Amino acid sequence: MLNKNELQILLLGAIAAAGHGVIFPVFGLLLSKVIKMFYEPHNELREDSKTWAGVYVGMGCFALAVIPVQNILFAIAGGKLIKQIRSLTFQKVVHQQISWFDDPAKSSGAIGARLSSDASTVKALVGDALALIAQNIATVIAGLIISFTANWKLALIILAMSPLLIMQGVLQTKFLQGFSADAKVLYEEASQVANDAIGSIRTVASFCSEKKVMEAYEKKCDAPMKQGVRLGVVSGVGFGFSFFVMFCTNALIFYIGAILVKNGQATFEQVFMGFQNLVTSGMGPDSNKAKDSAASIFKILDSKPMIDSSSDTGTTLSSITGEIDLEHVSFKYPTRPDVQIFKDICLKIPSGKVSILKERFYDPDSGRVLIDGVEINKFKLNWLRQQIGLRGDVTKEEIIAATKASNAHTFISLLTHGYDTSVGERGVQLSGGQKQRIVIARAILKDPKILLLDEATSALDAESERIVQDALDSVMLNRTTVVVAHRLTTIKGADIIAVVKNGVIAEKGSHDSLMNITEGAYASLVALHSNST
Repeated sequence: MLNKNELQILLLGAIAAAGHGVIFPVFGLLLSKVIKMFYEPHNELREDSKTWAGVYVGMGCFALAVIPVQNILFAIAGGKLIKQIRSLTFQKVVHQQISWFDDPAKSSGAIGARLSSDASTVKALVGDALALIAQNIATVIAGLIISFTANWKLALIILAMSPLLIMQGVLQTKFLQGFSADAKVLYEEASQVANDAIGSIRTVASFCSEKKVMEAYEKKCDAPMKQGVRLGVVSGVGFGFSFFVMFCTNALIFYIGAILVKNGQATFEQVFMGFQNLVTSGMGPDSNKAKDSAASIFKILDSKPMIDSSSDTGTTLSSITGEIDLEHVSFKYPTRPDVQIFKDICLKIPSGKVSILKERFYDPDSGRVLIDGVEINKFKLNWLRQQIGLRGDVTKEEIIAATKASNAHTFISLLTHGYDTSVGERGVQLSGGQKQRIVIARAILKDPKILLLDEATSALDAESERIVQDALDSVMLNRTTVVVAHRLTTIKGADIIAVVKNGVIAEKGSHDSLMNITEGAYASLVALHSNST
């Protein structure tokens, strides 16, 4: 249970809420008593008015004590719950397998909305709903005790009418079911449009696409608006019917009460007491939206990724040489099952050599990937990625040495605040070549046994490519380097080049051996590249 540490706070809050709930039926009881006072002689009226005024002041003091305590305690519990939910949800998100994010429903905008609005909405289940439930239970119990004590016949009539009010609440909840869930999905889609536009605001501005982006956002907001109108109609009819039932019940109480008073089976005080206990009955909480938000959050929390970076299970090696084997590997992206990326690929990458491969964000559909003779899915995932990933605990001197090796130190030193300069969201203030050189510096800092380069010089101009390639040449020495590239300058010096065509390895060998193949795929690519430049 997420909120078990706050159980004592919730219990005290529920007691305060129950005290709050008792106020309403006690107020009805006191009001029925006070009305009698106005029919008393003047000398008695003066004394009794002082007494009842003191009682009402006491009730005010009681309310002043319990209501703030109720709200404060449930606010504390709810705030802690939101913090726990957001922390656990974000932890689950960052440890999800990469294919989980390929689903458009798991976009950054949708995930951001769940972490912010959904987590806050869940608070209604602990704060508003739980407080109202405790409050209503106390109100109903106190009301029934007072009503049956005053006149059991009238109390039975009120009790007999209560199923109508309960039925109305159940029907309204049934009709509203799904409305908030649909609206939530639609608003998440609208949030994604806004998120994409803001994240690419320079592109939007450069193409004068502000109007188009606004139209797309407004279109996404149209559906939630229509959903809101439907929600208003259903809830309006439901609330109207609830008041209709309540006033019909009032009419019946007045009618039956008049008959009982006429026959001497009840007094005016008892009838008025029964009426007040009816009109002060509590309202049920509207928890549909909170339930839908909770379902959305717990869907993430309950998910179990096939590739779980938070798992502590798996094999580790005392040292790694970096020998990679691909045995009959076939692979398709989950979101593009009709496109064969790899088909029965077999490739051996010796330690300290350069070749082509993808990082293990996905598992192959069939076949095996081995590092130093061990299947990649047998390794402890965190340990495996540390052999390829980045190191965080470095000194300033090491950072400067790495940036000098990656040809990044000069441009960093020219920035406004040097190494302490904020370069904007996703490094928007840096050029493509500058970003690539910073990435290379990170790889140098880690000094990994296996270096993965995926289109490291793509989208760079000739000068930036030359600078980045010089940096790559230095960092690729004495390590297994796996390169995915379309630019031939990046892979020309590789020990083994595998040309993948239609998902299979069409050719394999060094640059010189592949160039000697007449009308070969690699030679054709080199010729095409030479002609284009």
